[in-house]
Order: sequence, then C-alpha cells, then structure tokens
Amino acid sequence: MQLRLNPDLEIQASQVTDEQICVVVDDFLLNPGEAVEYACSHTADFIELERSYPGIVLPVDNALLGEMNRFIQREMSRIFPFCRGGINFHTQFSLATLQPQDFTWIQRLCHTDPRLEPGRVNFAALLYLFDRPEMGGTAFYRWKDEAFWQEMTARQRNDPEAGLDELQEKFQMFRDPPCYMTESNEAAELLDSVPAKYNRLVFYSGDLPHNAYIEDPALLSPDPAKGRLTLNCFVSALPK
Repeated sequence: MQLRLNPDLEIQASQVTDEQICVVVDDFLLNPGEAVEYACSHTADFIELERSYPGIVLPVDNALLGEMNRFIQREMSRIFPFCRGGINFHTQFSLATLQPQDFTWIQRLCHTDPRLEPGRVNFAALLYLFDRPEMGGTAFYRWKDEAFWQEMTARQRNDPEAGLDELQEKFQMFRDPPCYMTESNEAAELLDSVPAKYNRLVFYSGDLPHNAYIEDPALLSPDPAKGRLTLNCFVSALPK
C-alpha cells in the first residue's frame, strides 16, 4: 500500500466555534480501495486498546503515508495554528465495533485527544473508508462543565469504572441504558457534525470535543470490508 492523493482537491473549511474550525476534503485519495484492501489483508493484526476507543485498531507505518503527511504539513498548517516543521505523526486504521452494553462510562461521552508532550498541540485527520454513510460521521461538542469532565477523565485512567457511582447519582444519562453519544446531553452540547462519505477526509483540532456519530450500533462489524473503517492520523505539532 502506498496512498496517493487526488491532485485536484477542494478544501472546505467551516467554523465550529469562535476559535475552532473543521476542514472537509472529498475524494481525498486516488486509490482508497488499496487502503481498504490493506486493512482487510491485516484483519488478524487489529488490536483492542486499553483506553476509550470503542473498537479495534491497526497501527500503520508512516512510510506508507508520505503524501498524506506532506499534505497535512503543507496545506493544514496554512489553515490551523501549527508550525510546518517538527511534526510527529501517528496513524492507524480504526474499526468501531463495541456495542453500548459493553461500554465503560467514558465511552458514553465525546472526548478530546490527550496531549502526549507539553508545549505541543494536537490535530487529527480522519478518512472515512466505508461506503454506508448511515454508519455515522463525526460530531463536535462543547463541554457544559469542562473542568469537571477533565477531573472525571483523569480519575478513570487507572480504573475504567472510577467515578461511575458519582456520575449515576448526579446525571440521569448515567442511570439510563448506555448508548453512543449523538445529540446534546447533560455533559456536552452538540455544535456540528460531518456526515460520513467514502473517501472523505476531516481535519480538526484534538482539543475540540468530538466523537463518532453512531446512531445504529447494530451496523458495526469487525470486518474491515463491511464495518466502520477509518484511517486516523494523529498530529503532534509545535504551535505557531
């Protein structure tokens, strides 16, 4: 697999908050089918993560993603406040597979991407590689009490169930049956969403609360050819 970018890309940016924007690029790859075939040929190598992602992932060697990384350095650094040089990339295929009854409490919520190094900023590129848009796009939110949710998130890092008793006492949503977060709830307000479309790239700040907008988890599958397959590139960069 060697991903090749469409040379005639149209970049569309939309404002999500006063400080944050989201970029959408359709028909991103010339060869998206090769990416799907690569994931299918490595189905046995997908792994479960200990943290909050509700599914399985397949790490990808960045040597296969040169054009995509250069696009991010060249084009996204013109739009977002990060420097073109000194970027670290981490890329993986992701398959959302988990059913809500198997969630830890944090998987009921939107999230921000953790900062791995002080003094750097995080961004994410997400490429949809499934052709059933009803499996869900990406939604963006605003915390209703950001400090509280940061504290609760920190508490569950060593114990996925830490804090659940407190949350069930305080919020009806944690007494209700678990589900994928889609609309506004007691924790956060829905600001915007990007519908899924095959070979569509979405780029946004990891500090913007977000999650997969999955309304029908019954559609999810661990088969990369049938499931909600995405290619996720996480960007750690120096701020401008």
